Amino acid sequence: MRLINTTTLAFEEFFQPPEYAILSHRWGSDEVTFEQYASGKIPDGPGQRKVLDCCNLARSRGRGYVWIDTCCIDKRSSAELSETINSMWDWYANARECYAYLADVSPCAPDYDESKPLNANGRRASEWFSRGWTLQELLAPRVVVFCDTTWHIIGKKQDALILSEVSRITSIPTSCLASQFSLSNACVAQKLSWASRRSTTRREDIAYCLLGLLGINMPLLYGEGSKAFLRLQQEIVRQTDDESVFAWRYAAPPVGYRSGILAPGVEFFAHSGSVRLLEAYRDPYVITNKGLDLRVSCVRVEGTDVYLIPLNCQYGGTAETRPLHRCYVAVQEERVSQLFSRVAVEGLGHHLFQLYSKELHQPTTRRFIIRSLRWQNEYEPANAIVQSFVQRLREKKRQKLIERVVESGRRLPVVDSDLVSQA
Repeated sequence: MRLINTTTLAFEEFFQPPEYAILSHRWGSDEVTFEQYASGKIPDGPGQRKVLDCCNLARSRGRGYVWIDTCCIDKRSSAELSETINSMWDWYANARECYAYLADVSPCAPDYDESKPLNANGRRASEWFSRGWTLQELLAPRVVVFCDTTWHIIGKKQDALILSEVSRITSIPTSCLASQFSLSNACVAQKLSWASRRSTTRREDIAYCLLGLLGINMPLLYGEGSKAFLRLQQEIVRQTDDESVFAWRYAAPPVGYRSGILAPGVEFFAHSGSVRLLEAYRDPYVITNKGLDLRVSCVRVEGTDVYLIPLNCQYGGTAETRPLHRCYVAVQEERVSQLFSRVAVEGLGHHLFQLYSKELHQPTTRRFIIRSLRWQNEYEPANAIVQSFVQRLREKKRQKLIERVVESGRRLPVVDSDLVSQA
């Protein structure tokens, strides 16, 4: 681990690092890079002042070393970058304290509200709370010290006012903020709900910034774009038995919308903040090249090929406020591929039972192969249109054959479907 000595301002590297502080901040356009810092050719500007001010604060608080992501990582090395991102949760968790620098918060601003000390102005929270990477930087350290634009200390994460404000801004329960966060304190869906309204500069980073929070390790492939979040979900399925990864919903899907079992993006977990795990046995399931392969007890909607599959998680408020509901997903078999797609994706459980009320069979056990995504590849949408057209053409030919038979007065023969399609 490469640290900055707060007295000499020189780099020092350790396999077993001493006590250190760590910085959390929003990157600007003129940050000091590793190459600049190592060569001593540091340009004057906000980036240089940020490094110096952080070292000064750490030294004044008795910290001999500090880690700053902008200049302590040699981003020219893909191996070092990958190791750093996969280790970052532990590095923040092991820091003696973390300095959250809110560059857009100024007590001297005319609209500054002391009752909302983390707001950049009277109404809007600091941009620090909108970034993907700062989520783990908020949760992992035991001590987070919030600083304004002048590096004046606003307060600590555990302070009563700060604690309630952070919870209000982030929708993270105070129980997860008041002490050092344990990865077992929340399920996957709840963690992803905290990230659902955050953003990153690079599309891949919305997945990579969640690795530590989810306890997942995987290689980084910059350039894969939105596929990174798909890979993240696949790794969650492979490495854990947390079924809340399937407990997402589409707030307002188009009529007839179908999807895969995995979410297209982290924003689809925005309504999953109240999801909790259930302790229940489940036979092992796997992600294959076709999708999620599982054998499960389910209920079928009478007169349809729609099945409701229970998940080992529930959602809703506390028992004292409103009832908890088991999470379900609704799936429907496709005619051609014989795979299953997720339908009625705007609901998780209670809504589905209202939608399909009084039409449910007794529970049955069967095997499902559910698509991972709505489309498995870029050609599938076009193939689906062609297959739909062929299906309609076959139905039309069959109807014409029936009409000719009826007009001739002959008995309708039993005709093989393949022969009908060739008529």
